[in-house]
Amino acid sequence: MTEINITQDGRGMFPVALDAAKPGDEIVYHIGEYAKGPHKKDALDSAELGLCMIYQRRLDYGQCAYIALKKRR
Repeated sequence: MTEINITQDGRGMFPVALDAAKPGDEIVYHIGEYAKGPHKKDALDSAELGLCMIYQRRLDYGQCAYIALKKRR
């Protein structure tokens, strides 16, 4: 499993990262108190299509990492 961090990348990079990821890789698309940012919609859309599973991992000080896990086809 590889972690791909796109939190500093601009809008439109989520599909690129998901395409490059291998099944089981994690794409960290936002870190913060709430899910937001330029990749949120792409992550939700991809999850609805069954391309990935999205979840959050608690960090320190009320922050969470918002993650998409690439699924096997």
